[in-house]
Amino acid sequence: MRMLKSMTRAAVAALALAWAAPAFAGGSVDVALTHESIRGEHGAVRAGTAAYLTVGGWYHLDNGQMINAGFHAIDPQNSRPELVAGLGGKTYLFKASGEDTSVAIGLGGFARYQPPNLNGFGGEVQAYYAPQVLAFSSLDQFLDLQVRVSYEVLPQGRLFVGYSHIQADYSDSVAEMDSALTLGFRVRY
Repeated sequence: MRMLKSMTRAAVAALALAWAAPAFAGGSVDVALTHESIRGEHGAVRAGTAAYLTVGGWYHLDNGQMINAGFHAIDPQNSRPELVAGLGGKTYLFKASGEDTSVAIGLGGFARYQPPNLNGFGGEVQAYYAPQVLAFSSLDQFLDLQVRVSYEVLPQGRLFVGYSHIQADYSDSVAEMDSALTLGFRVRY
């Protein structure tokens, strides 16, 4: 319980810092569900820059909980509106079931592609990997992977079905925190 309170405080602090920064040019809220887990993330582009900032969390009934904050470089001109992509990383603070609290700095990025000729259908992927040099405590490596097929139901909203895989490798064990089909939505503002 103490760990959950600490993680909640850290998430609130990260969100407060993100919102204290100068104006944002819009953003999105992303929610993904399985029968046993929920994942949420808020992302926003800092006005006049190529900076895309995220803050999010994940909770599983049996396998643990996690908060994260990310920074990505994106195309500020949006020269290809059917493609949104970012390159950067996320810092993760998490507690896998049966393990100590861990920190990982995952490098990677995301891409969302919605070609006009598919009438609202699109694909999305995000992947972040932390090798041992960016994995702390007894953590050896960390992987966060999301793959989705999405459909535009509103100009500002998409539904998706996807696959989530979160894995933390420790010196003496492997914690598969999530490996499941997900359903969810993303709303842009």
